[in-house]
Amino acid sequence: MRVADTIAHPSMRIIIYTLEKHFYVEYEAGPMKQGFRFSKEQMGSLEGLKKIVNQSFHEQVETRFHDMHKQAMNAVQR
Repeated sequence: MRVADTIAHPSMRIIIYTLEKHFYVEYEAGPMKQGFRFSKEQMGSLEGLKKIVNQSFHEQVETRFHDMHKQAMNAVQR
C-alpha cells in the first residue's frame, strides 16, 4: 500500500492509498478513522475516484464522525 494522493480538508485528514486492485480512502478526525475501499476497475483512475469522493461524500463522513464521537462519549460515561 502506498500513498497516491491527499485531499485538503479543514477538519479531516484525507489520504488516498493505492493497492494492487483497489484504492483505499482513509479519513482521520481526532482519534477516529474511517476507511473506504474502491475497486480500481470500477473507478478507472485516481481522477475517477476523486469524482466519487467529493464534497457530498466528505459531509457524510463528517456526520458519521460526529455519531462515532457521541457513541464513544456515551460508552465512557456509563
